[in-house]
Amino acid sequence: MPFNIEYDAADDLIVATFLGPVTMALVKEYIAALLPLLEKTGCKRVLSDSRNGDLELSSIDIMQFPKMAGASPLTSGLKRAVLKRPGTRGYEMYATMCNAQGQNVKLFESRAEAVEWLKSDG
Repeated sequence: MPFNIEYDAADDLIVATFLGPVTMALVKEYIAALLPLLEKTGCKRVLSDSRNGDLELSSIDIMQFPKMAGASPLTSGLKRAVLKRPGTRGYEMYATMCNAQGQNVKLFESRAEAVEWLKSDG
């Protein structure tokens, strides 16, 4: 599977790890797998580890993410941290587009910093 999703009960967050190409089809598959876990856990914090993924999305694809993320009441109010490799492109646009729509997304290169931010009130 090109991604793995699990609930980390100790930190009360959902961790998604991507491996290989991240395409629009994969993003849709990921959201379909994420929604039941959000419902089951009631968790509102998601850590997406994309350091081993290769973003293969167009700017138009990325511009659709805020609408996709807001399509379900389960995704409303999520706090999302994205781990990315240094020098990787596309994630800044993703974060900007999501935050402009009132979503709470922040980019990180350090897992510890991402988890600390997710667990904070800010």
